[in-house]
Amino acid sequence: MLQLSKMLNLIKAMGVIALPVILFISQTNETYAHQPFEIIKSPSKKTTIDLSDASVSHAFYGKFESVNEEIIFNLNNFSDNILKFSILIPDRNPEKLLDKKYLPELTLTKISTSKNQNSPNVQNTFKPNITPATYYEPYSQMHLIRVTAHQEILKNNIQVKVTIKSNGPLRYIFSVGSKEIFSSVYASGDTEYFNSSSQREWYWYIENENEDKDQKNLPKKITKPSVQIQNSNSKQLENTRATANTLNSTIVIFSSLILLVVIILIIYYLKYSKKKYED
Repeated sequence: MLQLSKMLNLIKAMGVIALPVILFISQTNETYAHQPFEIIKSPSKKTTIDLSDASVSHAFYGKFESVNEEIIFNLNNFSDNILKFSILIPDRNPEKLLDKKYLPELTLTKISTSKNQNSPNVQNTFKPNITPATYYEPYSQMHLIRVTAHQEILKNNIQVKVTIKSNGPLRYIFSVGSKEIFSSVYASGDTEYFNSSSQREWYWYIENENEDKDQKNLPKKITKPSVQIQNSNSKQLENTRATANTLNSTIVIFSSLILLVVIILIIYYLKYSKKKYED
């Protein structure tokens, strides 16, 4: 019994050493992973995107060119009936200079699908409802501003329709869901998968530098950067990614060595205890 107690104390002591390393690795590799898609505006009809599982984390990248454009999302199937979404914009010009009145608004329509109920549809409109919060998103390596956020528990048998309406030109991301699943595709309609290079091109668009500085609070035309600027930014992102990958590899190797030492010590201690007991 005494030997078992000593062994448990040893395991606990090594666990105290290994746990911070493991936690650090999990935080370093945190990626806020999601399925990225581009919104493809339809020229002839309403732009509509269907999401067959709205509990899976998705990020839909879009760009409004004018006022009163609309994008419709039909959201189905919610794990634990949790609806979670937000609207984000790049923390870059011209978006970060825009007044609140130029940010998009969102209309949420809850539709009952139960045959035994005659509940009317419930509709709510969301304008930018939180203090803008800037943060770095490591998965896409972007600095973003969250301008709208909402989460609620839905009743059973509810389908959700989300309509995003523009109040001026800007880039935006509609984020929905929280579950990380990559083995299946759930988005369909006026959308397609958005790879990392396309995300970088979307992010590094810059404002027209020839516009009057006095007009900085008005919506601006979004223009594409020069090839030189775009290549420079892409190179910077690649260097950052390479540095992060090197750091992660080093941490993983270091953690593996610590775990290996823990295992060797436990095996050695068990053998030593057994031999001592036999003697």
